[in-house]
Amino acid sequence: MSSSAFIRNKVQTWQLVLCTGIFAYLALAVATHTARTYHWFLLATIPAALLAPERGRQFFLDWSPLIAFWLVYDRLRLLQPLLLDRVSVESPFLVERWAFGWLAGGDVPAHAARAWLATYSGQPFGLIVSWAFQLIYFSHIFAVPLLISLLWIRGRSRVKDRERFVRHMLAFAVMSFMAILLYVLLPVAPPWWVSLHGMAKPTQALIAQTDMTAAMDGKLIQGMIKNAAQWFAAVPSLHGAYPVLLVLLALRDRSRLIIALMILYGGAMWAATVILNQHYIIDLIVGAIIAIAAWLVAPRIKYLRADAD
Repeated sequence: MSSSAFIRNKVQTWQLVLCTGIFAYLALAVATHTARTYHWFLLATIPAALLAPERGRQFFLDWSPLIAFWLVYDRLRLLQPLLLDRVSVESPFLVERWAFGWLAGGDVPAHAARAWLATYSGQPFGLIVSWAFQLIYFSHIFAVPLLISLLWIRGRSRVKDRERFVRHMLAFAVMSFMAILLYVLLPVAPPWWVSLHGMAKPTQALIAQTDMTAAMDGKLIQGMIKNAAQWFAAVPSLHGAYPVLLVLLALRDRSRLIIALMILYGGAMWAATVILNQHYIIDLIVGAIIAIAAWLVAPRIKYLRADAD
C-alpha cells in the first residue's frame, strides 16, 4: 500500500477539518498581527488528534462548544476598531446610577468601590483585599474548565454525570454565543473606561493613550484587561454569568455543601467585578439572565446527546 493510500485510509475527516482549522486560525492571527504566544499551543492538538483518532474524536466533539467560543471570542480583537463609534458609554452609567446609586451615596457602586480600594492601596489591608479579588476575578479561567473537566471524566463511566456534563456544556455554548452576539450588536463601555475618560466615546487615539493603572488596581487584573480581545464587551458580564450557571448545575446535584460553595463563589465573583471597577451591577444581572435562559434552552438541543441517552 502506498503512503498516500495509507494516509487516506487512516486520517479521518474530522482530523483534516481540525488541522486545517488550526492552520487557518494561526495564519489569520499572523496576517493580522494579532498572534499571541498562547496561540501556538494550538499546534499541540494536531499530534494528539492524529495519534488518538477515536478518543480524540469524542474529546473534540465534547469540548468543541468551549473551544469554538474561545476561538471566536479571541477574534473579537479584529472587530473592536469597527465597533468604536457604536459603543454606549453614558446610558449604562446613568441606568446604573439610577438603579444602584443608593448603595454608594449617589455614585455608581463600581466607582465608589474603586475609590475605597484606592484609599487603602498602599496599606497591607488594601493589598490583601486587592489580591484576593484579583485572584477571584482571574479564577474563572481555570475554575470553569476544571469543574467541567471533572464532570466530563466522571461522565465517562456514570450516565448521570454524562447528562450533567452535556447540559452544562450546551448551556455554556448557548450563553457564550448569546454574549458574543450582544457584544457585537450593543458594545458597552465598562466603568473603568468612564473613570479614565468620562463620557467620551472610545477612539483609536484614546485607546492608544489609555493608562489602565489610573482606573484599576493590581498588576494581574491590568494585564488581563490589557490583553482582552474586546474592551467594550461589558454587557453581559460572563464573569457574572458563569457562577450562575454553576449554581444551576449544583442545584441538580442537590448537595447543600456544593450549592453553598457555588453560591459563595458566585457572590465573591460578583463582588470582585464591581470592586475592581470592571462591571456595573446591571452587567451582572444581564449575565445572570442569559445564563438562566441558556440553561432552560440547553435540554432542547440534540448536539452531544447521543452518548447521554
